[in-house]
Amino acid sequence: MEKRVIKCTDLTVENFSGYGVIITGAGKVPDADIPELKFWNKLGVMNHRGDTSISIVQTYGKNGLIEETLEQHKTTGEALLPTEDIYIVTALSDKNDPRKPDFNTVKAFPVKKGEAVIFNPGVWHHAPLTKAETANTFVAFYENTPDEDFFAYELKDEFGFYFEVEL
Repeated sequence: MEKRVIKCTDLTVENFSGYGVIITGAGKVPDADIPELKFWNKLGVMNHRGDTSISIVQTYGKNGLIEETLEQHKTTGEALLPTEDIYIVTALSDKNDPRKPDFNTVKAFPVKKGEAVIFNPGVWHHAPLTKAETANTFVAFYENTPDEDFFAYELKDEFGFYFEVEL
């Protein structure tokens, strides 16, 4: 079985632009700035056709920074809001066959506690990886995404390799 190492890339607007949106107030003027709080509105907006589901995915550091699965939601976005530092593996779709990831576009990004990301529809990803013992990540997406807009590949079975994120 082949292991492919991905060097973790800084999470910046430029590096993440094809994959989605970074949710952070850093460097942005708050919409409200009063002594007891600062508030930033509409740091990221997901457009979908129904109600939003707020879910939790729990991942474990004992599994290491190994990614063996990639999933895709062709028509819906997905937001990840971690309670611990996480790492995400992403890929764009193959231009010749959008039902498969383009492995030349695979990137790994750190998402720090207090930040969040929204994946664009069609971006390949999976549950976040963590070095923490346990990391809960809130997931927000169209309520029926898991039933209506979910497709995944087990990388080892389908392509004969998996990814390991190098920090």
